[in-house]
Amino acid sequence: LSGGRLARPKRVDLAVSVCTKLKLPLKVFGKEFAGYGEELRRIAGPTVEFLGEVSEEKKLKLMSRAKAFIFPAEDEDFGIIPVEAMATGTPVIAYRSGGVVETVIEGKTGVFFDEPTAESLIAAIRKFDDSNHRTITAENCISQAKRFSKERFKEEIKDFVLSHVKSKN
Repeated sequence: LSGGRLARPKRVDLAVSVCTKLKLPLKVFGKEFAGYGEELRRIAGPTVEFLGEVSEEKKLKLMSRAKAFIFPAEDEDFGIIPVEAMATGTPVIAYRSGGVVETVIEGKTGVFFDEPTAESLIAAIRKFDDSNHRTITAENCISQAKRFSKERFKEEIKDFVLSHVKSKN
């Protein structure tokens, strides 16, 4: 599975071209921007399915059923979509760039590729297939995603504020 906001910086074209080349099934969801969807369809083979915009419920259902979520975006500040995928128990295959280096754990919740190239993504997919059943688990993914939950954030902010109020009194 891949998707989100379908814009050029998200590099979904990399996932589409690689899955086409390897004849792997790929579902792509999301809103298209500036003709990028047409570009993706031109390079897609018969194993790639475009779903368009989906509801939050449908997105989470797709994520929970996926073998992996491919996130090839470059320099994404945080990248909530990989965390959402992990929250459903789905590992992430991501370009080692931006926020995913803090949210995805190599070999535990997913794998990284180091260059935004087809060859690098292909190597990561192969590495994922080789390691998936031994070290990457749904439980690890869910546990990691919980580190970024709204509830945890609220609790830590509250604790921080209270500790600073107490220290000034």
